[in-house]
Amino acid sequence: MHILHRRDPLPRRTLLKAAGVSLALPWLDAMSLRSTSLTHAGSIAENERPQRAVFAFWGLGINGRDFTPAETGKSYQLTPILQPLAALRDEFTIISGLKLTHSGGHTGDRTFLTGTNTRSAGAKLRVSCDQELAASIGNATRFPSLTLGIKRGTGFGGNQDQTISWSPSGTPIPSENRPHVLFDRLFRPDSNDTLLEREAEFARRTSILDSLRDQALKLGESLGGEDRRKLEEYLTGVRDVERLMQTEKEWLRRPKPSVEQVTFGKEQGLDPDKSGLDYRRYQRLMFDIITLSLQTDSTRVIAYMPRMDGQDGTGSWRDQGNPYNYHEMTHHGEDPDKLKWFTQSDIWYMEEWAYFLNKLRETKEGDGTLLDHTLVAYGSSGGAINAHHNHHLPTMIAGGTKLGLKHQGHLVKEDVRLGNLWSTMFHCLKVPLPADFQGGESDGMIGELL
Repeated sequence: MHILHRRDPLPRRTLLKAAGVSLALPWLDAMSLRSTSLTHAGSIAENERPQRAVFAFWGLGINGRDFTPAETGKSYQLTPILQPLAALRDEFTIISGLKLTHSGGHTGDRTFLTGTNTRSAGAKLRVSCDQELAASIGNATRFPSLTLGIKRGTGFGGNQDQTISWSPSGTPIPSENRPHVLFDRLFRPDSNDTLLEREAEFARRTSILDSLRDQALKLGESLGGEDRRKLEEYLTGVRDVERLMQTEKEWLRRPKPSVEQVTFGKEQGLDPDKSGLDYRRYQRLMFDIITLSLQTDSTRVIAYMPRMDGQDGTGSWRDQGNPYNYHEMTHHGEDPDKLKWFTQSDIWYMEEWAYFLNKLRETKEGDGTLLDHTLVAYGSSGGAINAHHNHHLPTMIAGGTKLGLKHQGHLVKEDVRLGNLWSTMFHCLKVPLPADFQGGESDGMIGELL
């Protein structure tokens, strides 16, 4: 009997070291459990595939008349806004009819991934589902999740949020919006001096948090029941910060992945918080870096707000001659010129989305592509036919075929909750639903996709 002497696969975190510099390798087939030698590498095994999810929130909805197909099933006719996705039509499903109870205005961003009416007086803020996923599938990566947006920070306390991610304690997680800064955070090696500075900063922050916690606990001894509950919420927020710091510390001295340097050109025009945003160049760079972050397994969960509610932050294609901002177009009042620009703007935005999906599809991974191994959700918290509604939300789920998702072309799920799509994604990723998932804004899954 011939006995095959197996060899341990090449370690996933194999490093190249020279002159005091270490570089992490990308995924190689020789790292697979199916590998029997460096030259007989086999292929990626089922349990080695990273489980990934991307949630993209496009504020203020879309021109539903020119987005939603008239037909259902896989043989639907592409609408004008869906034309940029023609070559990808087997890679996504349009889902019509979904709703959110607490949405429909100009500030539905906060409910998109939480499902709850967190802008009402006295409402309890809660965790977003991207963070619940990250707690289950993000622990093996340097960044358990990435929170990105067209504006950086949280916007909390203002008229609209700049993030769709909320921590387990119900606090907003700041978005990053500069592609060159994001690239450095993900891939630029730290110098020894920088590492020492960051370690000193961790020690300082730890000391501050310890002091805050000790003072809060001492104060709690003299408080009534309701105030103690509020104080416990505060301490939960402190624990969130401590947990994130611990993750950062564990990864601090592990080398970052080595990738080809992205050419940013002039950084002028790449910061949406400043004037002169070069939107198309900016958006494609963001999608390039998102793709790299997934490809290098730097993260497995991403929440991205490429267009905001209210003041959308993108410039709404003024450089292409559009005289209106996006909000104006959603309140078109049947004005034919506004409707014309509404549709044209949505076509251009969809071209950017097609660019992203194509990037994922062009990236080979194992026996498929990065798109096959990633669930990519496109959505909004507002339907837009004549105004902003909490029903008929523009929704699309792409990719994920190697994770068990079965695309249906155009699927109508009238009066079904958006949270049911998030439940379906959790099922594909084999992540049990947390307690009180979506605050009750989920009551099942979308079975046709499974």
